[in-house]
Amino acid sequence: MCARDEPMAKLGRRLETALDSVLADNVSWAVTTDGPVVARLPDREFAFERDDGPDGYRWTVVLRADGAVVSKFGRFETVDGVVERVESLVHSDVRYTVCCDG
Repeated sequence: MCARDEPMAKLGRRLETALDSVLADNVSWAVTTDGPVVARLPDREFAFERDDGPDGYRWTVVLRADGAVVSKFGRFETVDGVVERVESLVHSDVRYTVCCDG
């Protein structure tokens, strides 16, 4: 594994551990790391965007439901911050506004 991939691999491992501990045994979930890191639950998915800057990595958590972006959270400086946000969102209601120009 090259040094550039290490933060993504760390994020994937931490997400697996966190989801295993906060979700009930009967809730299916998966974390994929073969491209961008994505955590999938039955009713939502979390995608993770990483920006590399002069001060290090910054992470954005993208919450999706029914294939649409519902919310974005972030500019987290650490993997711990990202994982804590996901832990707080796995049991929350997914709400988004559908708007039309009618």
